Amino acid sequence: MIVEIASICDAATANGAGGRLNILGSFDRIFSQFPLVIPQCAAAFRIRYQRSEAGVHKLVLSIEDVCGHPIVPGMESNVSFEPVAKGFDTAAMNLILNMQRLKIERPDKYMIRLIIDDEEYVALPLYALEVPHGNGNAPEGEVKN
Repeated sequence: MIVEIASICDAATANGAGGRLNILGSFDRIFSQFPLVIPQCAAAFRIRYQRSEAGVHKLVLSIEDVCGHPIVPGMESNVSFEPVAKGFDTAAMNLILNMQRLKIERPDKYMIRLIIDDEEYVALPLYALEVPHGNGNAPEGEVKN
């Protein structure tokens, strides 16, 4: 298995399990005052797998601080990777986790981890930073929540 795409974003949609994955507003840092509530965001993944890897797999998605403490309960699910179609060597599975009102208590580095069958495949950093003092604006080109 290979994770081809992994992103924290404003929103994501998918056209079927292996169809198109649409990602809007990919980010890895956010500037705010704390505590922070992100009204809407998503974690989006595209996983490519071999014919022999088709079948049911255990997926765990966690969002943790740098000490490994979850900031929301971990999400666990069994997901079916469909058989690879005849004439193809591999197939792809799109996964999207939409999150509403994600609360971050303090500025820190957080990790979004994707674990498949007890093996970590992705660890995406999310930097939650205080708005710099002075003019109250985020650095140029950065998202302010």
